Amino acid sequence: MAELVRDRGLVLQTQDHAETDLIVSLLTEGRGKLEILAKGARRLERTWGAALDLLNLAEIVYYRRRSGLHLLREASLLRSFPKIRQDLSRLEAGLSLAQWAKDLVPRELPDPRPFRLTLSFFSALEGNGAPEVLLCAYKFRLLTILGYRPVLSGCLSCGGKEKLAWSADRGGLLCRDCGGTGEEVPPRVWRAMEALLRLPLAALNHLHIPKEDLETIDAMLAAFRAAQVAR
Repeated sequence: MAELVRDRGLVLQTQDHAETDLIVSLLTEGRGKLEILAKGARRLERTWGAALDLLNLAEIVYYRRRSGLHLLREASLLRSFPKIRQDLSRLEAGLSLAQWAKDLVPRELPDPRPFRLTLSFFSALEGNGAPEVLLCAYKFRLLTILGYRPVLSGCLSCGGKEKLAWSADRGGLLCRDCGGTGEEVPPRVWRAMEALLRLPLAALNHLHIPKEDLETIDAMLAAFRAAQVAR
């Protein structure tokens, strides 16, 4: 018999299914990422269908099945983050944040940290902080929670802080003497990366990083994710 479960979840993605159903990808507090079938969710008379809009925080009750998709019984809206939806740059950051969570958080992982981290950054995006800064910080912290924390405080081999390059496959900064290759990472960039990872969330609202440095950091994060997570 299927187990009836109550949980909170952030809607990461929805996909039309059959005539009136939805397949909903949620990042939940109790079970990590879940794929749930919401039968009839697209019918106008289904008042809880709106709770399953993208980026919403919802309370869900579902039947947990041993195989196949879980089956939604009911959903209620807890929070919709309207300020994210009203600003294009914040919406783009929120969607990218949701995509990272969908791609990286394992299914059925009974660890509340990815959910709580993602919820805290959705809340931060409703504030005054720069969305690009918040998004980069989220990516660093999600990778860390999932066991892929990059070495940012100096050379990952000797600890040195001179002539550092980015070694995505080795796991962080690597100096020339220890085999680091490629373009050298300026001190202001790797110090900004360290701040993105370590500063309290409230302090990120006051962190200024030049646009070109953020673009460099984002490219380094993409290379790191490809090298580390794909293993």
